Amino acid sequence: MLGLPVVYLHGTPGGPGEWNVLAPHSLKESAFAPDRNGPEASPEAIAARLAERNHDGMVLIGFSLGAPVALHLAHQLGDRVRALHLVSPAAPLQLGSFLPQMAGGPLFALAARRPRLFRLVAAAQRLMARHAPGLLFTRLFASAQGADAALAATPAFKEAMAGVLREGLGCDPQGFAREVAAYVRDWRGELAAPLTMPVTIWQGSADNWTPPAMAEALHASLSGSRLVMLEGCSHYTALREALARLA
Repeated sequence: MLGLPVVYLHGTPGGPGEWNVLAPHSLKESAFAPDRNGPEASPEAIAARLAERNHDGMVLIGFSLGAPVALHLAHQLGDRVRALHLVSPAAPLQLGSFLPQMAGGPLFALAARRPRLFRLVAAAQRLMARHAPGLLFTRLFASAQGADAALAATPAFKEAMAGVLREGLGCDPQGFAREVAAYVRDWRGELAAPLTMPVTIWQGSADNWTPPAMAEALHASLSGSRLVMLEGCSHYTALREALARLA
């Protein structure tokens, strides 16, 4: 057991519902999963909320594009964070040539090079998430590899994740656009600042959303971190496996 309150930072596009879909029951009772889809859910606002409610310490879990947010919160909150877990983490793009290996590479390239056009694409995805979330799910998972391919074919997972897309990106695209824009900037400097808590990176060996080379580069940049490679897992199945092991 983790033994402390858990704070889960969801992926993007995604939402707190990911936690309900993939976390074991034993972790759900003590978890807080803030919704970062709205315009007021900045990392600074979340840090203030966490500082108020977790005086005895907490465990941060950042998934995918939630990993950069978890790193930022770990620096903001310092000793209040007793452990940091980065699952299928999105590392700075400037650490390597990752875009050709990433299923979402074209979208990130668009956000970096043509931000206005990216915002239009985000608005279009919002309409799809709101009115046809199942279709958006199918498009997002069309390139799923490893164990994610089987997971995506599960009706219960598809239905639940379609709901996550509808309730998150489908309601407000501002959080998605804000976090992608922040992610594609060069934020390697944040990796150089020392962390006071143990850091574990959980990575699926078959992940083509955040590829293993990205996790390895992040591991090399975070002094004292531990890298756990999950054989056969891809993006969401790495989250499921990591949470099962933490429980």
